[in-house]
This record gives sequence, C-alpha cells and structure tokens, in this order.
Amino acid sequence: MWDFLFENQIEQLQNDIKLEMQRVVAGDPRIQIDELIVYPQQNGILVQMQVSTVGGVNAELLSIFFDLQSRRASFV
Repeated sequence: MWDFLFENQIEQLQNDIKLEMQRVVAGDPRIQIDELIVYPQQNGILVQMQVSTVGGVNAELLSIFFDLQSRRASFV
C-alpha cells in the first residue's frame, strides 16, 4: 500500500488502491466490502470503506488515512 503513496495521484492509481484494499479484505472470508472510496490528499490518501460481515446485518464505515510523512495508517 505504501508504494502507492509515492505515485502521482491519478485515477488509475485510485483504482489500483481499491484493488489492493479488496485483495487484503478478501483474505478474511467473514467480511466483505460494500462500498470503497479513495480520496487523494496533499500528504497521503484517505480510504473510506463500508464493510459488513458475511450473512450479518451490521455494516461499519471505516475511514483510514495513510500518512505519507509519518508512513503510518490511522483511523479517522
């Protein structure tokens, strides 16, 4: 994921980030992504995704900021 932060923020890069997030989440068969949006920021990337448990009724909105300067990810 961090390699994407050093690339130019173009639409194809946003699609690549979405694919990577989907790949990572697919590693856990208990959850699925219902919605995924990538927002390029000046000093990183904000990823918002709505996830739910397979067969469940509750969904959670996760906002994760990948900070280029500190090379850390944090929930927002």
